[in-house]
Amino acid sequence: MRFSSSLLLSLVTSLACAQSWELTTPIKTRSEFFAMEMLDDDTAFAVDKPMGAILRTTDGGVNWERRIVNSFNKPMALWMWDGQRGIAVCEGGRIMRSTDGFASATTTSHLGYGSFQCVFFLNDTLGWLGSDTGKILRSTDGGENWAAMQSGQSTYNYITAIQFLDSDTGYASCYGGKMLKSTDGGLTWQGIGPFDQLVLMHDFHFYDAQEGVAVGSGGEVIRTTDGGTTWDSIPSPTTYTMLDLAVRGDVVVACGNWGRVMRSTDRGQTWTVAQVGSTDHQSIALSAGGRGILGTDGRIQCSSDMGLTWAVTNEGTWHTVLNKVAFQNDQVGVAVGYQTTGGMESGLLRTTDGGRHWSKAGGGGLGIHLTPSGAGCLGGGSGAFATTTDAFANRTPRTGPNVAIRCTWSMDANIHFVGGGAVNGGIYRTANGGAIWTRVLDVGNITISDLWFVNDQQGYAVGEYGDDYRTTDGGLTWQEMTATNGGHTVFFLNDTLGWTRSFRTTDGGDTWTYMGGTPQGTVSIFFTNPDTGYAVDIGGQTEMSTDGGQSWSTLLPGIFNAQIMDAAYVDGAIVAVGRWGDIYRAQVACPQSTTTPVITALGDSLCTDLYGTAQWYLDGDPLPEGTSPCIEAPEEGSYTVVVTDALGCVSPISAPYVVIHTSMAEPGAAQFRVHPNPAKDRLTVERMDRNSVSFAVLDAQGRTVLTGLITGPKAGVELGSLRPGVYLLRLADGRTARFVRE
Repeated sequence: MRFSSSLLLSLVTSLACAQSWELTTPIKTRSEFFAMEMLDDDTAFAVDKPMGAILRTTDGGVNWERRIVNSFNKPMALWMWDGQRGIAVCEGGRIMRSTDGFASATTTSHLGYGSFQCVFFLNDTLGWLGSDTGKILRSTDGGENWAAMQSGQSTYNYITAIQFLDSDTGYASCYGGKMLKSTDGGLTWQGIGPFDQLVLMHDFHFYDAQEGVAVGSGGEVIRTTDGGTTWDSIPSPTTYTMLDLAVRGDVVVACGNWGRVMRSTDRGQTWTVAQVGSTDHQSIALSAGGRGILGTDGRIQCSSDMGLTWAVTNEGTWHTVLNKVAFQNDQVGVAVGYQTTGGMESGLLRTTDGGRHWSKAGGGGLGIHLTPSGAGCLGGGSGAFATTTDAFANRTPRTGPNVAIRCTWSMDANIHFVGGGAVNGGIYRTANGGAIWTRVLDVGNITISDLWFVNDQQGYAVGEYGDDYRTTDGGLTWQEMTATNGGHTVFFLNDTLGWTRSFRTTDGGDTWTYMGGTPQGTVSIFFTNPDTGYAVDIGGQTEMSTDGGQSWSTLLPGIFNAQIMDAAYVDGAIVAVGRWGDIYRAQVACPQSTTTPVITALGDSLCTDLYGTAQWYLDGDPLPEGTSPCIEAPEEGSYTVVVTDALGCVSPISAPYVVIHTSMAEPGAAQFRVHPNPAKDRLTVERMDRNSVSFAVLDAQGRTVLTGLITGPKAGVELGSLRPGVYLLRLADGRTARFVRE
């Protein structure tokens, strides 16, 4: 069957994972990308060494996801065989191996030999790594086991890069300007040269056994055409140190300190230099199609012309301790953080798309609040205070009371409340935008952690040490609430229904009833109606109640290595903020407006870009068997689709896709089929022929995610490494079949 429009090469599948956390701020101002591995124009992996993380992109570097964190033994270098199988070498002499794209990894015990700096694999089994103690280790089983080789280097001559041309011939660069060569598979190494022993060569590339190029400190470039016996010093356009290089054909691109990027189009014989920002570039990668990714201090930059020009695609957000989050509406919100030790910054983050993306918006603090009009305020240590009338697109610095302001509340542009402590703790009020402050709760050195006002008269305050108060006169006076135990959070749905960490009230706070089931470490509690509510604890575990807080059950799991400080409910999603500037988002209910599906063609099928239960229609009539993400379209007509996701959220109906038959399909080779479909962990392929044939599995973007060999008329394909979604299985003889992985 043929369609009247051109077949699309890719299908963008939205796997909106219901009831799971998504990190929306994977890149921080403190990020440094010590290694980059690019598999194709879309897929790349990066090592963020200061954050101890491995990141992945599937759209050419525009968006990134944190795949794994190893904060105790931070990764330093990376090797990926494909999109699933990879190995990372780490500080502390440890190695991480993964078979699922670093969604998880197995970590070796301490191998010794210092911190590992670089890694190179010739194939699936044979590889080498170098350490900062001058050691070179070798593996013959895909990195599962390693043995030290005879590098001949002292403990201070650390290895900076390794490359092998075949199973025998390899090179390594190391501190002090030395280049090493092995002709026995890395078992023994000999120094080659000579070249300037004062120059540190950071990276190199050999085209073959004779021709190679290396870059290093002071912008030094050297080339050899005799296998490293002699080296020529090449005129360099910069004196800034080059830290990494990438090679595609005759094009060589090197990156380094103070924003310098050098480029050669003749295999390193002549060079030009460009100023790309002003911070250090740690790593660079190029794809065969000309896509480039540059790992810069605190940002990612990309190129579409083989490194000729670059543009920032992902600006790092503040590396801070996010303490509070507040939203003006379902799109605009802010999160505020403070500075501590360990490179933490005081920063304010702002979103305009419901918490999906965040950008830096200036200095931060401890507490923040926004009104629906956009008026609001933030406060911090030693009385730092600022107001806004446009949800912190702009701010006006003010002078606050001399207290560590931990929480704030704004009635309008003039009336604001702040709470804090412990020294000079309590609650303060201003009626003139911060010019004059009155201490309206003064009961000694207490700590107020959260504020909530139902209206302009009725308000509540809680403290982490059991100090709970309320006001009925607009905050002029406050009375202690008994039979509660304080905490970090208070929430009222109306003037009668309210909740703290462990208690609920149905009479505006006159009496409180203990609730069971909320975590002891609850940092935020909120309800969307009198029955449905959520409690988020410091580890990210989220409990849900459907009976007004009388009972609770786990909705969202804890987040590994997280420290959540506050959370908010935004249009069906929970947005949680925490340490290191991490902001997580999880869709837990239907948003006010759902996404409209888009129909595209994948092979001879029609597919929707939304993941869930589909209902297809032909000329307005439902197709009885049209309930999968993709369908065959044998009949002419107008096709539409509606998709219901895992939360039960029903999309609008799609725009029609018109199918017109212009000719009969050509008879193909012997037919084959795949089953079950949808499949879970294993797909069975049945054919009429018995000859062996290779196959590739393509994802919805057209990327190859799995390859293998089929022998005989019936064979199984293991799908354990694939994420849920729509895939195309393509045989080497051109036959294809669409299937869905559950």
